[in-house]
Amino acid sequence: MIVRQIENGLNLTKEAQNIEAIYDTSLEPGQFIEMHFHTDLEELYYVLSGYGIISIHDEKQEISRNDVVYIPKLAPHTLLNSGNVPLRFITLSVKIKREKEDIPYIT
Repeated sequence: MIVRQIENGLNLTKEAQNIEAIYDTSLEPGQFIEMHFHTDLEELYYVLSGYGIISIHDEKQEISRNDVVYIPKLAPHTLLNSGNVPLRFITLSVKIKREKEDIPYIT
């Protein structure tokens, strides 16, 4: 059995086969996570409190408490705290087997 607290993220690569990490994140009003993507991870965001705007590819959606957001591998995504209180959410990162044809070609 493994029981630990999340402090600045919890790396689970030694304990779990597919779960990479879990994070408890808080964004202050106006703060955001810059656009990025993961080549070998998919993620779930579970919103604990606050409000935000999630962008995945070209889609934007408002999110708030109790929302769960699925982010597939290779999906460019960003998150903005659009509210006036902290946006707090849990991120679960899960390893996905990477296929050669999945990796975007970069010149």
